[in-house]
Amino acid sequence: MTFKFFKMTIVSLFILSTYVSANDQLTIVTFQFKKKEDRDLAARFSHLDILSQNTGKAIVNSYDLKMMKEKIPHLILEAKPLKTTAFKGGPSIKGKEEEIEFPQGDEKFHTYKEVTDLLKKYARDFPTITSLSSIGTTIQGRSMWALKLTNQKNLRNEKVPGIIFMGTHHAREHLSTEVPMGLIKHLLTNYEKDPAIKDLIDSREIIIVPMINPDGAMHDIKGRRYKMWRKNMRKERNDLYGVDLNRNYGYKWGTGGSSSSRRSDVFMGPKPFSEPETIAVKDFLEENEHIKIVLSYHTFSELILYPWGHKNAGVGGKDQKVFEKMAKKMSSWTGYKPQRSSDLYIASGDTCDWVYGALKKFCFTFELTPKNYWQGGFYPGAKVIDRVIKANIKPALYLIKNAIDPYAVLKEPRTNI
Repeated sequence: MTFKFFKMTIVSLFILSTYVSANDQLTIVTFQFKKKEDRDLAARFSHLDILSQNTGKAIVNSYDLKMMKEKIPHLILEAKPLKTTAFKGGPSIKGKEEEIEFPQGDEKFHTYKEVTDLLKKYARDFPTITSLSSIGTTIQGRSMWALKLTNQKNLRNEKVPGIIFMGTHHAREHLSTEVPMGLIKHLLTNYEKDPAIKDLIDSREIIIVPMINPDGAMHDIKGRRYKMWRKNMRKERNDLYGVDLNRNYGYKWGTGGSSSSRRSDVFMGPKPFSEPETIAVKDFLEENEHIKIVLSYHTFSELILYPWGHKNAGVGGKDQKVFEKMAKKMSSWTGYKPQRSSDLYIASGDTCDWVYGALKKFCFTFELTPKNYWQGGFYPGAKVIDRVIKANIKPALYLIKNAIDPYAVLKEPRTNI
């Protein structure tokens, strides 16, 4: 990574800091890695936001910084303070959803209320191919809405192949709400226009949950200031600490790349599936055995990831070939880099490790635009929304098509990337 890249990164982070209000101290920590194990070790204490061959960067709170200085001082090259940001929680949601809006200029992003209203409108406008339900309720009482797209004749047919798309496990990753919302719009508006899309909806069950963590997402923009909040809204006696939902799933939980300290940004929770949000996903997927493929949207880095995340190894065998073939094919449309999750660093308790390890369903994580912090990081601006949605339509249609039999991709001609 060049000096110019780091310089641009730091400048953009200071620009970002003007969006947040002050309480806890944020710090940019620069790491130096001599081997892959060093990255895995650093990932136990924070999410690594920027990686190159031998260096990495993370934005950490004061607690994570303290732990890093105690436990891994030999990996820290530099620790540079940002302006501070608040990690205080808002009130619980009771009754009417409070009015929340994105910072000025980013109003095109959907708030939870806007997501809810739009999904209800879609269900009203397309009653023959949609149904809206909640897969569970968050800590603050918000419904986790799931829009199901399928021909109504399929509702009593448990053999219809299914697929689920999920967004916004992490609060600050607002673009991961927009892509599933854009996918819904594309499918519905083209149902009568495009025979291929009509066939997919008529012969599959497509489930889309745009917000797994609406509580955290709305906290991140409360007061129209971004707060870099990652976790859910778990708190005790008004002390907000949150759980990293993508470290809270049960397969090989707590075996690396997560923290047992609740102040950490990668706090895995007190036990597997301790959170209502991950319990809801677990129960839904266990009850819907016909779902063959899962796609979880995240930001950022422009990557297509697949298991394993908890160890430096692939799943092996025929399934490994399916993961690699599908990821390479989808990368030809998006330009995202396909790779095993743990090639970045070890991270246990994540969605896809549990989906594949416990349920034997194929699961991918898309790390959306941008590639780097200097291009906007978690807050790339509303200008990228349409472009990123468009780039991710073909991969989504490809997965929907192959939900009937993921192994069929092994019969496709080899893709040269």
